[in-house]
Amino acid sequence: MTHRTEQDKINRKEANQRYYKLEENKEQRRIKSRSYSKRDYVKAKAHEYYVANKMHWGEKNKKKWGGMRQENEDIKRLHEEWARANGYRDNDVLHATNAERLVNYGEKK
Repeated sequence: MTHRTEQDKINRKEANQRYYKLEENKEQRRIKSRSYSKRDYVKAKAHEYYVANKMHWGEKNKKKWGGMRQENEDIKRLHEEWARANGYRDNDVLHATNAERLVNYGEKK
């Protein structure tokens, strides 16, 4: 088994690109590509990819940064409800309560 170095791989890739860039070799490349896509295992792989990704195909043209996502807003809303229910949003009393706890803890030691 021959191990090719990274430079060998780069050289081979560049040679293939030069070869298939010529007009007389483009048809040969098309024929090779068509025959490859007709193989059973390639069809199965393409179908797996389709099934796994078909729900996201409509998102190709969406903007990448369209603002905050809905699930983040839900998480934030639920967190705020929890914080209010557990007294974390009463900031007027919270600071005084924490200071009192620190003083009491220091006196116990």
